[in-house]
Formats: sequence, C-alpha cells, structure tokens
Amino acid sequence: MIDTWLSLPILELVSILIALYFFIAAALVLITYGSFSRNYIQSFKGITASFSSSVIPLLGFMIGFLASNVWDSNRKATEVVRIEAASLTSLYGIIAVSDLPYEEISSAIRDYVSVVVLKEWEMMQHGEAAPEAEIAQDRLLQIAARAQSGKESSSGLNRLLLDFALKISDARAQRLKMSAHSAENLKWISVLFLTFVGQVSIAAVHLDRARPQIAALTMFTIAVVVVIALIAIYDLPFTPPLTVSPAPITRILSIVPEG
Repeated sequence: MIDTWLSLPILELVSILIALYFFIAAALVLITYGSFSRNYIQSFKGITASFSSSVIPLLGFMIGFLASNVWDSNRKATEVVRIEAASLTSLYGIIAVSDLPYEEISSAIRDYVSVVVLKEWEMMQHGEAAPEAEIAQDRLLQIAARAQSGKESSSGLNRLLLDFALKISDARAQRLKMSAHSAENLKWISVLFLTFVGQVSIAAVHLDRARPQIAALTMFTIAVVVVIALIAIYDLPFTPPLTVSPAPITRILSIVPEG
C-alpha cells in the first residue's frame, strides 16, 4: 500500500496526504466541540502542553531518520549511474587510442546504452530489468574478454578493457537492485502514525476554546504535510514522480559515433 502511494503522480500523492490529515484535523475539532461528544471530551481538560511536547520530538526524530535514508538512497542511485556512465566512457576511450577491435566494441557500447536508456529505464520503474539489456551487457563482456591487441606488450591494456566491462556490469547490477528495492514500509507507517498522534496531542491541549485548537492543528498539519510530501516525492529513486536521470549514460551516444 505504501509503495503504491509513493509511486503515484506528484499531484495525487500530495492530494491524498493533504486530504487524510486535514480530514483528521477537522474530525478532531468536530469531536471536541460537537454536541454529541462535547461533554465527554471536555472531561479530559487539564492535559498540559508538556504532553504534546513529548510526542512531537518523537515525530521529528522519525521524520529525520526517514529523510536521511531517502537522501542517502538517492545519492547512491545517482552515484551508481555516474559510475556506469564513466566506465562506459573509459571503455570507449581505451579502444579509441589503441588497436583493439574498435568497430565491434563501439557498436556493443551503443547497443547497450540504447537499450538501457530506451527500454530498461522505464521498466525499472516497476523494479524490472530489460532482457535486451542483459543480452547487450553479455555481448559487451564477451567482446571485451576475447579482444586482443596486436602489440605484444598490451596484455595490461586488454586486462583494463575487461575490468571496465566488469565495472559496467557491476554498476548495472547495483542500479537494478536499487530499483527493485521497496519503500521502508515500517518507517513510513511509524511516521504517518506519529503524525496522527501528534495531531491528537495538539487537540488534547486545546480543549478550552475552538479557535486556538483550529489554529494549532492547521499550522502543525501544514508543516508536517509539506515535510512528509517532500520526502515521499524522493523516496524511490527510479520510480515516478521523480526519478534519477539517465542523462549521464545517454551522453555516451554523443561520444561514440555510429558505425
């Protein structure tokens, strides 16, 4: 359920969050001052502000913990894409300045990049890999493994070529692993539940007059919705609404000329 909500378009994701917590805020006001429950709720008068201050820090701690994980996940995803792109660039650089089989390897690089950008990136939104990308990757590895230079002293160059091909494969594996990783459901549930508890605690310390309660709930709800929405938008790095860009890998197509 959390994964489904996080993968929604930005407008729908934020709208659900706003509707949920402002509905809860309105319900708390109605329960507190409604004719059917007013007398019972008023019997809880006397709860001090320290009660609210004991709950809000817990919410802040959990939000900070969740946000840290989200930012770190996005940073790692961006770094993995850059490593993959840098390895592809280095692989092309080696064949461009050596007598290794240029046409065969450059064609394999272009095929791999094209499949990754045009097919696999979209499939990663659902945590899946493109079979065509797997085939292109295997072809690139096979070509790099059997490529031989005509120079006797170029064994190190051949080894370097294979090393970069393996780095590409490893970076792709990490990228796919991160795209298949689901949201931190338990942490999200904790944050969403503590937000509700925070609203209840604020309502509980404003049982004397409706206007202060409405003002406090409104300010708290706006603040927490903005923060939670921002974290939610960035939670899954390869899933909409915002995804890590394939631009570093796409630029390889402008570097490697068509055969």
